[in-house]
Amino acid sequence: MKRLVGSLCLVGAMMTAAPVWASTDAPSGKPFPEVTFDRVSEIFGHNLDTSEERLQTLLLAIGMDHTTPTSPHFQEEVGIPFIVHYGPNHWVNRLTSGDMSVDVLVNNALLLLFAEADIPNREQAAFDLMKLASDKGYWPADYFVAETNLLNHLHLVRGPEVAIPMAPTIEASGLKQLAQDTMDAFSRCAEIGFAPCRYRIGFWLSNSQQTLQDGLKVLQAAIDVNLKDTRYEDKLDGALVAAAQELAERGGAIGLNSDTVDQYRKLIDQYSRSTSRLVN
Repeated sequence: MKRLVGSLCLVGAMMTAAPVWASTDAPSGKPFPEVTFDRVSEIFGHNLDTSEERLQTLLLAIGMDHTTPTSPHFQEEVGIPFIVHYGPNHWVNRLTSGDMSVDVLVNNALLLLFAEADIPNREQAAFDLMKLASDKGYWPADYFVAETNLLNHLHLVRGPEVAIPMAPTIEASGLKQLAQDTMDAFSRCAEIGFAPCRYRIGFWLSNSQQTLQDGLKVLQAAIDVNLKDTRYEDKLDGALVAAAQELAERGGAIGLNSDTVDQYRKLIDQYSRSTSRLVN
């Protein structure tokens, strides 16, 4: 319970502080090095064109962090272009020599996740590196670790695919600490302003009557960030629709008036049609 209260205090702070990249347009950040398509294909093949949402969103998070001048990791050389620019051996050699910098940890994890080469035990090795980067405060790694926990431990999930990270009965399952670690990781990347993490926190909190109001407010903040930043365009429409449905149906709990509810219903219609077009 103390942990839950602490998480709710964090949510309160999240609601009053602007996210790191609160803007209507993508901020101009440090440029990536120029690389050729052939060189990218040589290392990664077609693996970067993944359909797995967790990996797509990880790449989005890394790109957003890199293009945000106010990011605490703005100077880190993290990302596919830096891997290609210096070459995989550069990053592997730095890691094997004991370099535990964030960019070394994450770029080696990206090689494990996406490289075309046949690498044994690659998923677990990538997770371990990302966990170290998360411990060092790199928020895209927080996202990856939390989502991987949900993927690997289905006991942590209840409800629709975009909905509940942690079930209320988790204490009885023997996974209480893992659940709390997952919640904490989502909370850290939600606090920095990343909409997918805000959606996760909002859906989880709104699943309990005790924390319904907090959850709906976080979902409001998630939608607001989602709509204002063009870097999310066409990437989070399913989560946006689900959040708008929660607010349209249960917004009375936080005093939403009929005009505001109508606005959420219009969003549901608009983005449901958009999602349908993408699927078809």
